[in-house]
Amino acid sequence: MKKPARYVLYVIIILICIAAIVIGVYAQFFKREVDNELGEGPIDGNGTSNTISYAEIKENFKDLFTNEFSIGNFDDSNIHKIDNTKPLVYTAVELDEESDGKYDMNISIPLININGIKYNATTQSIFVEKINEIRKNSNLFTRCDINYTAYINNDILSVAIMASIKEGDSAQRIIVQTYNCNLKTGKEVTVNDILKERGLEEKIVSNRINTVVKKAAEDAKSMQSTGYNVYERDVESSMYEISEINNFIQGPQGELYIIFAYGNDAFTSEMDIIEI
Repeated sequence: MKKPARYVLYVIIILICIAAIVIGVYAQFFKREVDNELGEGPIDGNGTSNTISYAEIKENFKDLFTNEFSIGNFDDSNIHKIDNTKPLVYTAVELDEESDGKYDMNISIPLININGIKYNATTQSIFVEKINEIRKNSNLFTRCDINYTAYINNDILSVAIMASIKEGDSAQRIIVQTYNCNLKTGKEVTVNDILKERGLEEKIVSNRINTVVKKAAEDAKSMQSTGYNVYERDVESSMYEISEINNFIQGPQGELYIIFAYGNDAFTSEMDIIEI
């Protein structure tokens, strides 16, 4: 092969290699943008999103509720406990109770074993009172399951309780209540506290929330058009603003779950779960 032809071939090969690199880089960033728009995560500090389907995120979240507490490497010797013989979080109410024609309950409710924790009173008012109400109600057969999960990540205790309630012919209702506390400072933790710690921009997380909720609302409308009764989300509601979010936990690997459990205020099992 003559030298000029050989040089031309070399140039072509080099150009092809450069084009391949450019396409690869573009594809990587394009895929990242698409993943973020689809609400499939989690997101890291650079806004990168791993490809986990939204259905998997929901199932992974539900699978956390095993009625166990993971303390990790945290030293709780300086925590002022209510009962020094018990762990920081333990099962305080445990029931497997059935009354023929009236109810079937499988209950595990935790107690946060720290002096002055207000969440214990919330647990009492929401979940324990619901159990007592079911026991007294002889008109409707009720199925009630209550489970919890609890973790410590970076000195932050996260506790979540999930209740699934089906009363008579009414729609199944799922209620989720959470509590997050910095065990070193004794102060409750906000979503913004965690986002700042992880170096995540509020705008990125807001975009993720809006994308997930709008997609869920569109899917619900599609189902409604086929005759299904669905929960209608108000996508313009202020509840989706970062400053209004108070239902969230950190999972076993420190992943942040933001929870919109619509059954907290309505008879529905619908939830939107955003994993960050």
